[in-house]
Amino acid sequence: MTATRSLSFKLYPSPAQAAALARKHLMLKDLWNAALEERIGAWRHSQTRVSRSDQEKALKEIRLGLEGWCGLVHTHEAQVVLKRLDLAFQAFFRRLRAGETPGFPRFKSAERFRGWGYKEHGNGFRVEMRDGGRHGHATLFGIGRMRMRGIARTPGRVLKADVTRTVHGWMLNVVVETGCAERAPAEGQAVGLDWGVSTFVTLAHEDGAFEELPNPRHWDLEAEDLKAEQRRLSAAARARKISQRALRKHRRALARRHAKIAARRKDFLHKTSARIVGRHRLIATEALAVRNMTGSARGTAEAPGRNVAQKAGLNRSILDTAPAGFLNMLRYKAEEAGAEFFEAKTRELKPSQRCPDCGAVRKKTLAERHHDCDCGCRLGRDEAAARVLLNWGLEESRRRQNAETSNPAGTVGDQAAA
Repeated sequence: MTATRSLSFKLYPSPAQAAALARKHLMLKDLWNAALEERIGAWRHSQTRVSRSDQEKALKEIRLGLEGWCGLVHTHEAQVVLKRLDLAFQAFFRRLRAGETPGFPRFKSAERFRGWGYKEHGNGFRVEMRDGGRHGHATLFGIGRMRMRGIARTPGRVLKADVTRTVHGWMLNVVVETGCAERAPAEGQAVGLDWGVSTFVTLAHEDGAFEELPNPRHWDLEAEDLKAEQRRLSAAARARKISQRALRKHRRALARRHAKIAARRKDFLHKTSARIVGRHRLIATEALAVRNMTGSARGTAEAPGRNVAQKAGLNRSILDTAPAGFLNMLRYKAEEAGAEFFEAKTRELKPSQRCPDCGAVRKKTLAERHHDCDCGCRLGRDEAAARVLLNWGLEESRRRQNAETSNPAGTVGDQAAA
C-alpha cells in the first residue's frame, strides 16, 4: 500500500543563483498577469474565451521572443502557471453558479506571486536526498545545483515539486510516493474526541476517564502587539515619514512574526495529533464544516446581521486552532499507525445535543456548558459530546468487523468472477 506525502526543504542558493531565482520568479509572475490580461481582453472585446490549451500553444513563441526567457524558464514551469490560472477561473465560475462570492482571479505583484511548480521529476528539476532523507541537493532548470536542508520522515519516489518564496527564503516542497504504515502501531483504548475553542480537545476514554487539552491561543498572545505595530507602520507610510526601503524592512519583520505564529501552531498540531494517535487504537470525532462555522454574520443591506463583531472574533478564534488541518493530521497519522479513525456526520449524530447514556436529543444553546438529562446523566457539555462520539465510534467499529467477518476479503470478487 502506497501513499503520497509532501516534504519541505529549504534551498540555499549562491548569490548568483538567488539572483537567477528572482529573475525567474518575476518572469513567471509576468506570465500569469499577461495570461490573465489576455483572457480579460478577449472576453471584453469579442466575447470569446481563451482556453488553457490556446495559451500553452503560444509558449513556444514567448520563449523565442522574450529576452532572457530561453535557458531560464522551463516549459513545465510555464505550463504549471497557466494551469493554476485556469483552475482559478474554474473556481470562479463554480462559485458564481453556486451563488457564492465569486472572487475573480487577480493580477499579482511580486509579493503575491508565491512561486511555480514542476510536473515530473527529471523534467526541470531533480532532487538528491541523502540516506534516510536528511538534507541533500536540488537542481533547478536555469539555476543549477544547490544545497537543501530538511528531514523527510517518509522518503520515497519523487513525483513533483513546487518552489515557493517565503519570508524565510526559497523553499522546495516535494511530493513523494511512499509506503504507508511508517508510524509505530497504535495501541491503547478507544477514544472519543470533541474539538472546541475554549478547550482545544476533550478526550473521552473507553475506561470512563476524560482528558482536556487547553487551547494555546497562538494568535491571541501576540494579537494586540501586532495590531499596534501594524497601525504605527500604516500611519508612518501615509504621512511619508518612512522611506520605501525602511517600509519594506518593517513589512518583512511583521511577516516573519506572523510566520513564527503559524510555525508554532503547526508544531502544536503535529505533536498533539501524534500523541493522540500513538495512545489510542480507535479515534472517533465529528466532521467539521469549517467554512460554515466561520461564515460572516454581516448579512445584507436589507437584512443586516447581529453581533457582527462578536462573530468575527469567534471566527478568528476558530481559525487560530486550524481545525481542518488538525483533523487531516489525525486522519493520515491514524492511517500510518493502523488505528481506526471515524468521522461522524454532525447533523445526523448531533453529539452536542445528544445524551451519551440514553441517547435523547435536547437542543442546547452555546451558552449552556453542562449536559443535564432527565435520565440522570450530568456531565460537562464537551465531555458528553466526546462520550457520544466514543459510543458511536465503537458501534461503527463493531459494524465494520461484522461486515468483514460475514464477507471476508476476496469473497465478493470470487462471486463476481463465478
